[in-house]
Amino acid sequence: MHFDQLLSELTSHVGNASLSNAFGKVISIKGGYIHATHQQCAFGESVVVGKADKKIECEVISVDEKHCLLAPLTSIEGLAINDPVSFEGEMPQLTLWDKPFGKILNGFGDVVSAEESTSGESQTLFQEPVSPIDKESLSEQLRTGSPIIDKILPLCKGQKVGVFAGSGVGKSTLLNKLYTNVDADVKIYVMIGERSREIVDFYQSEMASKDQNRKTILIASSTEDSPVLKKRAVYVAMAYARRFSKAGKSVAVVIDSITRLAHAMREIGISRGELPVARGYPPSVFSELSRLVELGGNFKNQGSITTVMSILVDGDDVNEPISDYLRGVLDGHYVLDRKLANLGYYPSVDILKSRSRTMGDVFDRDELAFERKVREIYGEYHEVEDIVKTGIYQKGSNAGIDEVIDLKRSLDNELYTWPGSISKALREQVHAFTQNHQD
Repeated sequence: MHFDQLLSELTSHVGNASLSNAFGKVISIKGGYIHATHQQCAFGESVVVGKADKKIECEVISVDEKHCLLAPLTSIEGLAINDPVSFEGEMPQLTLWDKPFGKILNGFGDVVSAEESTSGESQTLFQEPVSPIDKESLSEQLRTGSPIIDKILPLCKGQKVGVFAGSGVGKSTLLNKLYTNVDADVKIYVMIGERSREIVDFYQSEMASKDQNRKTILIASSTEDSPVLKKRAVYVAMAYARRFSKAGKSVAVVIDSITRLAHAMREIGISRGELPVARGYPPSVFSELSRLVELGGNFKNQGSITTVMSILVDGDDVNEPISDYLRGVLDGHYVLDRKLANLGYYPSVDILKSRSRTMGDVFDRDELAFERKVREIYGEYHEVEDIVKTGIYQKGSNAGIDEVIDLKRSLDNELYTWPGSISKALREQVHAFTQNHQD
């Protein structure tokens, strides 16, 4: 065989890209990110950096004509200038395991708990949201056992809801309760930037029962993980959610917390030169959050993905940038109040500050009227709360105020319980209160 013919056969297996295009080298390492040369690479592509004794996976997060910026998924200690960079020529891949239930997965999608090994199929990690024309309206309520949610702030299949709270107000406890009680075929709990102890505690306590274990996947990224790995953990969860929703299942995804994810995305964005124009956050954070939110929904001729995510409100300021943005793109928000939590109310949801945009889709006329009347009672109590608590107001001075105080107390006793329900007698009292005011 002639040399030219042999060379032709060998190069035919390479494809369109030349061998030189598949490699580069490290030219600098700064702030935990790697600058490298390249001949041809794509934004978001997976690459491998290092020699045989030290190889790590990275993701291309910025690229120009000759250079690219790589975000490592693991520790970069031991890497050096001029180390080789191998461009894989494909986007990040994920193995979807056949038997993921009852297991802990990491940001790579690997099983890290001690259960038996399992087989699976590979697919691209990052998926595009389903087209709006392939989604249906939210018309079926998910029962949780909490009166304040089921009767005032309904949660529906395919809904995207945020739990907004400062630190220590009970948002993780509320998420755990929702996870335990929500009626869904598949439950996926995502822990982002969480302490390792918290991950183990959740796995051993919340997933201890066989009923929860057989339908739950825990995907965890701990505090020491890289920003890219924290981001990937959420997309691993949504890939599994989409897989089961395509099979007609009702899937509930709980994310704790979306704020830590935003912090990770902020670090990635600033490292590639984006300006933190929105009170400390680069623009890419908000576009990424929108994309993530729209991965959920109620799908035509398929199942649904219901997403409940916690948002840490810095300094109890509900207008901080992440909270403010997410309130506008979610289908509902549960705002937890520190004063209610300190008084022992659970869940410490502030009714007047919280909303569910699906009430009109799932509540009948009587339920809508009850929700509206409850808000009216809490609103009227709020107007007189200061004079009541300071002792300025004396009981018996005003029959209307007395009735508001008594009704609010009765509502507190029945709404802030879990599990619980609203008694028929209280419903009649609420209805009579409104009639009296109209008269």
